[in-house]
Amino acid sequence: MGGLLTAPYFPPLPLPLLWPMLLALAWWILRNSRLATVILASFCILLAMAQYQRQMSPMLPTQHVARLPQDRPLTIEGRVQAIHGGNTLRIDLDTERLVTGQGQQTLTGRLRLTIGEGDPHLQKGQRVRFRGRLRTPEPFGTPGEFNYQRYLAARSIYVTSYLASAEAIVPFATQKGTGLLVRVAALRHTIGQHIDRALAPDQQGLVRALVIGDRQLPPSQRQQLANTGLSHLFAISGLHLGLLALLLYTIGHWLYRRSERLLLLAPPGRLLPLLLLPLLWLYLQLTGNALSTRRAFYMAVVGALLLIIGRRTRPLQALASVALIMLCSAPLSLFEPAWQLSMAGVSGILLLLPTWQRTISALPRWWRWLIGLAATTLAATIATTPLILSQFHLLAPAGLLNNLLAVPLIGFCAVPLGLIGALLDSLWPSGGAALFQLCGQICQLTLQGAEQLSQGPLLSAKVCYLSPRILTGIAILCLSLLVPRWTGRWLFLRIPLLMAVLCLLFLPQKTPQTLTVTALSVGQGEALLLSQPQSGHYLIDGGGLYGSTFDVGARLVAPALARLGVSSLEAVILTHDHPDHRQGLVEILKYFPVRAFWSTQTLAELRPEIREPILRRAIPIRTFTEGWTTLNQGTLDELAIYAPAQKAPKVNDRSLVLYARHGQDGLLLTGDLELQGIRDLLANPPGGPVTLLKLPHHGSRYSEPWRLMKSLQLQHVFTSSGRHNSYGLPHKEVTEALAEHGLRSNDTGRDGSLRFSSDGSGWQLQHWRRGLFR
Repeated sequence: MGGLLTAPYFPPLPLPLLWPMLLALAWWILRNSRLATVILASFCILLAMAQYQRQMSPMLPTQHVARLPQDRPLTIEGRVQAIHGGNTLRIDLDTERLVTGQGQQTLTGRLRLTIGEGDPHLQKGQRVRFRGRLRTPEPFGTPGEFNYQRYLAARSIYVTSYLASAEAIVPFATQKGTGLLVRVAALRHTIGQHIDRALAPDQQGLVRALVIGDRQLPPSQRQQLANTGLSHLFAISGLHLGLLALLLYTIGHWLYRRSERLLLLAPPGRLLPLLLLPLLWLYLQLTGNALSTRRAFYMAVVGALLLIIGRRTRPLQALASVALIMLCSAPLSLFEPAWQLSMAGVSGILLLLPTWQRTISALPRWWRWLIGLAATTLAATIATTPLILSQFHLLAPAGLLNNLLAVPLIGFCAVPLGLIGALLDSLWPSGGAALFQLCGQICQLTLQGAEQLSQGPLLSAKVCYLSPRILTGIAILCLSLLVPRWTGRWLFLRIPLLMAVLCLLFLPQKTPQTLTVTALSVGQGEALLLSQPQSGHYLIDGGGLYGSTFDVGARLVAPALARLGVSSLEAVILTHDHPDHRQGLVEILKYFPVRAFWSTQTLAELRPEIREPILRRAIPIRTFTEGWTTLNQGTLDELAIYAPAQKAPKVNDRSLVLYARHGQDGLLLTGDLELQGIRDLLANPPGGPVTLLKLPHHGSRYSEPWRLMKSLQLQHVFTSSGRHNSYGLPHKEVTEALAEHGLRSNDTGRDGSLRFSSDGSGWQLQHWRRGLFR
């Protein structure tokens, strides 16, 4: 785990497998020395780093789909490997052939196909053909962003494609497969269809998630489950597999005891778990083979093997063995939230529950069951809270109470009803449909009750974008709570941990010491973070993508601010009302502490999605009159805003311009000003030096930014644009003008997020690479 966690921060090793082999040889030679443990640990770390590199950047064969040209549309055939729902339909295809005018070419490898609109109603294993451009997945290059490239690499996907409509897919006739996995996939698809026919739309997704592990839930329902703390109940995991194993064991035990031969062969407690493994494996395949279910199945395999050979071991050691097996077979699983939460939740239960069980066992029977369920939920919650806050930025206090209600209803009522309905579905369709309907009613009533409970005082879900310092403090606090004993040496271990927690959680935030502007890479849009010495942080615009459901604020800007340690903002500044500058601010205004909102528009003129959080949180709004307004001025520092004439015909020419100075260095952020706006700005220049310039309008030639280059004594310039954007920005004429003035074009589309910092005597440029600004 240490090697995998550190691998993203280092460049790829040359000859990656050579170094672990040399360390293995050194360990063999020195295995009886004191250095043996250190060498073995170094071997594991370097081997894990090599495995990470191998899976992220593998040596692909020449016929792999990722090796095809990406400069033109291609016609590709393949078989559906997986279908993912949600906001957008995504289909994973195992490619088979490339169709050209000259014939066909054999292909290998997997690709992800995203569908803009519609649903082709495919099923796993079905052959399809489509025509589209291929694209290598690339990260935005923003701190805190979800690593989509690594997510796809974990699924052996190294190329993607996009189709605007499902009509662009040509499906072939479904062929009945003969393999066991193909038949299980077909059965899964059939059960899903029968569930859809039997239930109302608001119940279909819940029952499909419980019975066949298909979590194609509407976004509103996903959010509802997250806010109530019940998401884990509708993701097939150890709880569901354990309940099924208990049911099968109970039935099998009753049958086993009626066979004299089996009883003479071995006690049921030793042999029966091994005999049940094939049925559990079929359930694993039927429910989609999710990581958390796979972990539970591996634990069942380890337990069955230990029972059959009559060996005892600590449960935590068995869990560690399963974790090692899974990471050796799929190293990138470590970065999957499902794997992290599954392992952490089980670890918390195994650490705390045995200690609490001594007290719980002395209680009356019904209280023992209720308190045991609450203790199990609490142990898992303590262990998973830091991960949930880090991965999902959400705290659901009602989860503890909701689970007391939901676990019995879902686990002991809805799940058995759904599974029995699936078994009866082919034999007695009406009976299976009735059980599906009953399962759906229980799920819906449970969710409604949990939602009502979550609206109580101090129980509502909270979106939390926490800095690494606060997350570290919470993680250490949870770790100290997981220490099983409160006496002896364990008490002395807790004391330094709690002192570290107090320092991390309650020490005041450090104010910026240098003038810094961070240009976040948010695609074809703009989001800038200005940090001024002894003043604080200002967010200028929030990015946004035209015609896209991708929430730039929630997916890029807010995580970036949290990752950079920004816990509050002095002001959020909207330079002008265009989607590529406005959309990402909605999430910030909803959930970040913001002291003021600055704009050229009055409250009544703002868009409803911007106005609503400003009103709800009573954020002061400030507008600016035409010309320069000095906000802060001293001997070393200055902050001022220029408001152009707001009757300009083009919205871009109404963009606010921000000027900041520290010592001998000044920066000018020009929004999306076009030619008329640039002329007005040059007629009313800032009063101090300008050595750093953000090119107006993403580097458009129509702004004629060379006029600014001639008038200012620039050291650096940068643009905010999207990688491979269709506008060709920054324009070639602009980059040529920069070269003529001896300036380099720094662009977020090409270089990722940029950071310029100054102590007053020159700018230092850093790029976001491998998890750090370097």
